[in-house]
Amino acid sequence: MALTITDTKQVGGKDYQIISVQVAADGDNCIFTHSVPKDLDGDDLQAYVDGREDFYKRELLRNMYEGADCYDADLETFEAWIAGGAKNAEQTETITTPAQPAIDAVMGERQVIVESEVDEEVSTTEIVEVDGKFVEKTTTETVTKTVSTPQVTKHKLYNDAGEEIGEHEVPVMESYEVSPAVESVAEKTETVVTRAESVVEKVAWKDTAE
Repeated sequence: MALTITDTKQVGGKDYQIISVQVAADGDNCIFTHSVPKDLDGDDLQAYVDGREDFYKRELLRNMYEGADCYDADLETFEAWIAGGAKNAEQTETITTPAQPAIDAVMGERQVIVESEVDEEVSTTEIVEVDGKFVEKTTTETVTKTVSTPQVTKHKLYNDAGEEIGEHEVPVMESYEVSPAVESVAEKTETVVTRAESVVEKVAWKDTAE
């Protein structure tokens, strides 16, 4: 199909001119404006424009289907993509999680602590006015507290002569889990969808001939 040049405009002091060309692309007659060499006119200008028809069409499609998978493809590929529904294909990624060996629990040792509740008398003193006199009053109440007691084993203590001289306390220790055991994990490979199939909506060309 021959392209129709609808307008030309010389640009002062430049080596190019601006032309507007009517181009048929994806069912629309679009007016495409761009620059061409300044010295072209008449049949030479028309021949230059006709020889670039595929370029004009592809540029129009790139603008009307922004984000198309075939954005940088040739015109034939672009038109085939449109004929196929203008769909961007689903994209997937294969993720491999490496195997992990089993890890034993890490154990530690600490002194045994026993918590118990004890009753304790607590006294408070306040000054109050009674019959015009200031009187210091002390109030006592019983409160229950939780007490943590490190556990020890008491042993007799002797001097070098074998004489008993007192007691020696040895802490009672217990084992505890610092970090739990971890089971081994086999290598795992899975394919996940990183982009679902989607249709690229066409955006009408801003300059379209009726």
